[in-house]
Amino acid sequence: MARLLIFDTGGAACSVAVWADGGVVAGRYEAMPRGQAERLLPMVEETLAAAGVAFGQLDAVGVTRGPGAFTGLRIGLAAARGMALALDIPAIGITTFEALAVRAPAGCVVAIDTKRNDFFCQRFGPGGTAAGEPEILGAAGAISQAAASSLPLISDSPAIAGGRTGPGGGRVPDASMAGPPRAAAFASLVAERHRAPGEGGPGAFDLPRPLYLRPPEARLPEARRPGQAR
Repeated sequence: MARLLIFDTGGAACSVAVWADGGVVAGRYEAMPRGQAERLLPMVEETLAAAGVAFGQLDAVGVTRGPGAFTGLRIGLAAARGMALALDIPAIGITTFEALAVRAPAGCVVAIDTKRNDFFCQRFGPGGTAAGEPEILGAAGAISQAAASSLPLISDSPAIAGGRTGPGGGRVPDASMAGPPRAAAFASLVAERHRAPGEGGPGAFDLPRPLYLRPPEARLPEARRPGQAR
């Protein structure tokens, strides 16, 4: 049986899980708006110890690759890529949309808060199959898309997540549909990808790359021309 280490640092939490013997054998989850860089590796060590699995026994590492917080995603991806290279094992990336869609196996609309008054959205059909391309919508647009499709709205933000339509057509928040991804919840998806990576066989994985649907706000300063005032 494969032994997999899975984690997420792309949102307002840090979560880690170990998959072995066909299921999750240990997991950790901590809500945190920042600080994932300092907490991830200690949580990995704690979770591996709880599972009784050593780094050298791992068969693959799984990580969310976005969309999400720029810094958080880079932390998780850098850790996954580093472990994969050091241990000579595959690194398996899944989108944050996929990691959240596991909460509604029959289909859903996933909305990820961009922190810019809108949401990254994607619709999923049964079994977590993407039923459309990602797009950027306002809260009303995300709610309307879910209502028009008669699907639950899954989100990392409790502000708009909901499982049903309430009086007056408004969305009723449902705590079970909200919050950052949990590694223990989407570990089975990583395990499935590890079992069937495609035509290339068990080693057919590229190092995961971040999924950005909008360029980061940070910009490198432009080079000044000779004689240009500072």
